[in-house]
Amino acid sequence: MRSNNWLTRRRFVQTGTAAAALIGVAPSAFAAIGKPEKSAIKLGVAVDAASFLPAYVGADAHTWKDAGLDVEMTVFRGDAEVSQAMAGDSIDISLQSLDGLLNLINSGQPAIGFYAGFYQADFAWYAQPSIKSWKDMKGSSVGISTFGSLTESLTRYALSRHGFEAMKDVELIQVGPTSAAFQAMKAGRLGAAILSPPFKWTAAEQGFTLLGNESEDVAKQWPKHIFVAKRKFLDENPNTVKTFLRGHVNAIRYAHSHPAETAAILGNRLKYDAANADRAYKEMLPDYNERGTLPDKYMDVFWKIEMAGGQVKEAWPDSKLLDDRFVKTFDDWSA
Repeated sequence: MRSNNWLTRRRFVQTGTAAAALIGVAPSAFAAIGKPEKSAIKLGVAVDAASFLPAYVGADAHTWKDAGLDVEMTVFRGDAEVSQAMAGDSIDISLQSLDGLLNLINSGQPAIGFYAGFYQADFAWYAQPSIKSWKDMKGSSVGISTFGSLTESLTRYALSRHGFEAMKDVELIQVGPTSAAFQAMKAGRLGAAILSPPFKWTAAEQGFTLLGNESEDVAKQWPKHIFVAKRKFLDENPNTVKTFLRGHVNAIRYAHSHPAETAAILGNRLKYDAANADRAYKEMLPDYNERGTLPDKYMDVFWKIEMAGGQVKEAWPDSKLLDDRFVKTFDDWSA
């Protein structure tokens, strides 16, 4: 993790002192929650991607600040890095994949998910024009973000469905965010890559071969991201977490009611042009569930993939993955 390289991570800080954060916040804002134990927290986002839209809106449309909380947001290069930051107490909350959370739990970290609701199945696998289908991938390579990430698990599963074993028949190469994966493939350093918007659209336009889509080849909805914290933080700062989640929910609602502004935020954060920002906004928005639940209908597919990859031996009960106290009390703190 290098702080001066925007491809590695970017820090976005909602500035202001604790006192300023509370100025202009109506007393009624804390009525159903109680005053937050902390006036400021640190959030780590696994990587830059369109599916993290609510976090960008929370920062840039100030829904966290309006809820009464300063949030310092740092974007990392993948699940591995943001998990290290969580383990080392460099951040209070992370927003990452369930795969990253499983790795944290399996390594003995006292971390747990506490709010989900990101259901995007927006990845696609594209390959060099000389590769016409999955069967041509033997001896080639696929770019993923990092080992232990969602992109690795999905790619391993997709390869297995087509008769290949990852790292034996097809090499997996860590390349960072999807923008870097696309550039590496374009430069000929990869045979294929797993891509999210807008790079999957650009790959199609530039003649790369579509191997498959996550929504068709894996599941229509996916437990893509989850908010994670250490159990101690949740126990000691329940009002802070509720305030944080109120800002998150308001960010989703803002995105629904302010399409042009939200697309502009997405374009600014990810350096998309206006057309791709609007397209990404429209693809992402329908698959946020502000109530923070997991997509129960498709969790069996998730666990099948995790068991096949050796992450777990059997499906876990939700309680091992998700502390649902805030999900259950949604109506109490979200208004």
